[in-house]
Amino acid sequence: MFVGWIRKNSFREDLERFSLEVAIDKGVVLNCFDHGSLIFGAYEGETLIAFVVLYEMENLYLLNGFYYKPDTSNPIKERLLKILFNNLYDEERSVVTIVHKSQMEIFTQVGFKALHRFTQATYSGGGVAFNFTNAMAKSITRENYIPTLAQLNKRALGDDMVEYITQNIFKSSSLILSTDFGYQHSYALDKSTIKISPWIMEDGAFDDAHKLIRGVIYHRGLKKISAFIPADAQSVVELYQSYQFVLEGEYYLMYKNTQPSIDIEMIYGL
Repeated sequence: MFVGWIRKNSFREDLERFSLEVAIDKGVVLNCFDHGSLIFGAYEGETLIAFVVLYEMENLYLLNGFYYKPDTSNPIKERLLKILFNNLYDEERSVVTIVHKSQMEIFTQVGFKALHRFTQATYSGGGVAFNFTNAMAKSITRENYIPTLAQLNKRALGDDMVEYITQNIFKSSSLILSTDFGYQHSYALDKSTIKISPWIMEDGAFDDAHKLIRGVIYHRGLKKISAFIPADAQSVVELYQSYQFVLEGEYYLMYKNTQPSIDIEMIYGL
């Protein structure tokens, strides 16, 4: 068993084989790999069995990928996370991630604390009737969305995230919808699933939030649409439910080191 830096020369091939057994956001992982994110892996012989991805921002570390095969032991998972954190030069900077309830114990063991409860919202089509006019479509399609994105992310998440979004999660399938009061990014996770991430709004901008959720259903509604949403933000939960999104699963936004400054009422999807 080897646990340490990924084998860069074979990582693309290793990842392709790994993805045949474990569902991963392969495009985002490869973009992070290409742009120098910290990636550590666990290998059984020549086979990649687990890996973790961390992206460094100005004020945050974002742990945006922790994948492992089902039979990977907890000691290996913990060892992998510890090696990652031993290679961070700023031991005070916040590390943030979203984990399923079943993963909380392993993250708690390496120093993480729960900050906010999340759930997964999924739309599978049908059951929603609403007006979506050409005027509404134009009102949420703007070319100059970067200033809104940067300003709102700074307030909601403590970091503007512009470089991360434009370099690491933008894809050819990406769709950005925005107004003066918020923006929503969605992309194809696979052939049948659209992921909303991120979606940030001004607190209380409910009319614009309705426009954006109608927009993504209008453009993407023939496929399944999924987002991780704050489970205790009642207005956000009610918005998704009103458009027939089903809420399931218990997840947590967790942090290590300094507690991050996060405005949960501004987060509509991560």
